[in-house]
Amino acid sequence: MTALSLAPVLDTTAAAPLRQALLDLIASGDAIALDGGQVTQAGQACLQVLASAQAMAASIRTDFELQNPSEALASMITLAGLDRLVTPA
Repeated sequence: MTALSLAPVLDTTAAAPLRQALLDLIASGDAIALDGGQVTQAGQACLQVLASAQAMAASIRTDFELQNPSEALASMITLAGLDRLVTPA
């Protein structure tokens, strides 16, 4: 499984391209692995996209994993109450 590297800045502008990339991955039927190691900024819009993609992947029984979240990404995930993004189901 190859991990998709998340953009360093996950702001509102990045939400639509992130959504499309995740939809493409889900459509492929392959397990989804995301590398969050380069993220320096994460906003609510992209966190919502990630949470929705995780829920969609779960609904079709596709593995979804956020690997190596940066400190900035992990902090925003916790602040938003979305710890399930980094905790395996």
